[in-house]
Amino acid sequence: MKVAVIGAGLAGSEAAWVLANTYNLDVVLFEMKSSTPTPAQSEPHHFAELVCSNSLKSKSRLNPAGILKMEMQALGSLLIRSAQQSEVPAGEALAVDRELFSGFITRTLRNHPKITVVEQQIRKISWLSDSDFAAIVIATGPLTASELAEDLRLMTGSNALYFYDAIAPIIDGDTIDHSIAFYANRKTRTARRDSELKLVQDMSGEPDNEESGHYLNLPLNKDEYIAFVEALKAGEKVPYHDFEEPRFFNGCQPIEVLAESGEKTLSFGPMKPMGLDDPRTGRRPYAAVQLRREKIGDGSFNMVGFQTRLKWPEQKRIFRMLPGLANAEFHRMGSMHRNTYLVSPRLVNRDDLALLCNSRVWLAGQISGVEGYVESAAMGLLVGHIIGHKLSRNINLPLPPPDTALGCLVAHLRDSDVKHYCPMNIHWGLFSEMSQEFLADQAKVIPELAAAKPNKKLDKGLKRSLLANRAEALFSAWKESSLV
Repeated sequence: MKVAVIGAGLAGSEAAWVLANTYNLDVVLFEMKSSTPTPAQSEPHHFAELVCSNSLKSKSRLNPAGILKMEMQALGSLLIRSAQQSEVPAGEALAVDRELFSGFITRTLRNHPKITVVEQQIRKISWLSDSDFAAIVIATGPLTASELAEDLRLMTGSNALYFYDAIAPIIDGDTIDHSIAFYANRKTRTARRDSELKLVQDMSGEPDNEESGHYLNLPLNKDEYIAFVEALKAGEKVPYHDFEEPRFFNGCQPIEVLAESGEKTLSFGPMKPMGLDDPRTGRRPYAAVQLRREKIGDGSFNMVGFQTRLKWPEQKRIFRMLPGLANAEFHRMGSMHRNTYLVSPRLVNRDDLALLCNSRVWLAGQISGVEGYVESAAMGLLVGHIIGHKLSRNINLPLPPPDTALGCLVAHLRDSDVKHYCPMNIHWGLFSEMSQEFLADQAKVIPELAAAKPNKKLDKGLKRSLLANRAEALFSAWKESSLV
């Protein structure tokens, strides 16, 4: 049996490697960059290119990216193996010599007896006929060629493919000042409209309007609002790449672009205070920022309407000017850039992540809706194991449990709200709160936890250590029982 892997970036390289090396399957790796490089690629003959040397994030087990890399290493990751051989000193971060890193991966894949590299641009999935390949992995990345992107759009549905990525920051809810922030929904409906809404919700279980959910609000007076607008306008922005054209839909313009269009624009747009009364004053504030929970029961909040091209240090500085966010920590920073990705929760099978419209096709990497090099490689690695189990062992691989790092990414691809779906990197906000049973069990061996007062917020370092302990235990049990 043969497997086609389209794209030799990090996700495609990992998928090809595990399929050939772990499951002894024949792999045809299609890579177009030698003949048709994308605008982001510099080495025409290298696979798995990195943009900068420290793109692989933290090695610490107290960082979600560090946990993810540990899980990848346990699954035989080629990325981790290459990074270890090309690592350069960078403290806690995993930094590499980019040329050595990509060169090692390229040589390893080209020299593998079960991998055939074909330098060809695939424009249509139908080119890979059923008789030729038992499975197809699409790992073409955020700059997927337009013809293949259009083919994917037609195959999966016109509303399932996005070409531009507008991402708002996500904040750790534990670092928001709740003496300032308050929960409220905008009160804009008549009593009759409210009763109609309740009937709709009772019948469907879902609100019919964006503003029907529970929001955490940050109130601003006039002076605070004007200072914030001026900071947005003056903040340092990420420059556009040559291949990016700054064209945005009206509904997802960068927050700083809106600020530049007029002093009051934000107060009539994403920061409108209509229907929000500050409980401290009993009056409507001059402006307000709304924060939306990422998922039910989650402790992380999305800054509604705050997609931005501000540089990350500027985002932290400027957004911490907002009342209630002086000490905010960010799980994810905002960004806007060209990116092709599919709305995976609408398109993939819950059991094995194959496409619902074609059960022999899998997405891997950024095109599936993960963000970042490590995350993309991790999903390529996992997809390789999923397909390998299915083809060589004729069984479905149980997906990693939630609250492992890999399991968090799987949950994002499979269970996220379709309406608000956008690419996501690994961060603590994707992990669920720890159960009292788990905490009680951990308290038996961790004196600091045993001595903690009931209902008191855990120290950040201790909490992250506990989350890492849980992830490691869950992953170890899953690997032992599933990867037979």
